[in-house]
Formats: sequence, structure tokens, C-alpha cells
Amino acid sequence: MGFDRFAGASAEVGVMFMAITLITGSLWGRLTWGEFWQWDPRLTTTAFLFVTYVGYLAVRRLEGSVEQRARRSAVVAMLAVLEIPLVHFSVVLWRSLHQGATVLNPNGDVKMDDLMLFTLFSGVVGFTLVFVWLVLHRQRTMLLVDVANRRGLDAAIAARQSEGSVN
Repeated sequence: MGFDRFAGASAEVGVMFMAITLITGSLWGRLTWGEFWQWDPRLTTTAFLFVTYVGYLAVRRLEGSVEQRARRSAVVAMLAVLEIPLVHFSVVLWRSLHQGATVLNPNGDVKMDDLMLFTLFSGVVGFTLVFVWLVLHRQRTMLLVDVANRRGLDAAIAARQSEGSVN
């Protein structure tokens, strides 16, 4: 169940990062385009991915055993991960307000100033480290909750069995 905890922790932190992205992007869009939301392909596919992963977190909260939770959420995650290429290539597939690929363009040439590229990669490394740190801490918290739930169940079973042995 370690992978399930890792997947759940990653999804929780990822949803938080996506929410921050959508909120700050909307604020930026208000200044740039004059409105908070445009039905742009990149925005729409990202919002759809966000809703899908919120649904993934909802599926993780459904009643059932740990194994059932892991199986159900794994199926939803496999379907949701198919949306990621759609979000990435949305600026190529449809006309968009967003610019096309700058760093990962099909020609292989980078159309960015060196300082901007350095800043971009520094930000990517920094946010990746923050993401990993948050996921590890959330995973550890989930493990402690699972252990507490197991011990609570074991204690309840032991107490019930001891009640039966008194008579």
C-alpha cells in the first residue's frame, strides 16, 4: 500500500499546485486579457484535469477497505493521466491565446534568452523540491493515520474478545 499512499499524497499536493496555478493564472489573465477567464484550450483542458484529480481525491474518500480504495483510485488515476498530453499539446492542436512551445518545441531550438532560461529551470528545480518535500511529509502523515486506524481496530477487536471471555 506504499504506492497507494504515495499516489494519494502526490495527488493532494498536485491539486494544491494546480489550484494555485489556476488562481494566479486567472489573476494574470485579468491584467493581460481584461478578464479572469477565457475559454482558451490550455485553460479549459487544465481546468478539466484539475476537476478530474479532485474527483480522484473524492474516490479515495469513499467507504471500503484499503485495497478497494487503492484499486478504485488507481483506475481513476490511469484515466486521468491520459489527459496530461492533451493539456501539453493543446496549444499545438488548437488556436490558443497561449504561446506555442518555447523550450520543448519540435525544431529543438530554444527561443528564450539565457537569463530567462536559467530563471525558468531554477524555478522548476525549486518547485520540484518543494513538491517532493510536501509529498514525503504528506505520505508520512498518511502512514501514521493508517497505523492509528489499524491499532484502533486491533484494540477494539481485542476489547470485544476480552468481553466475551469473561462470561
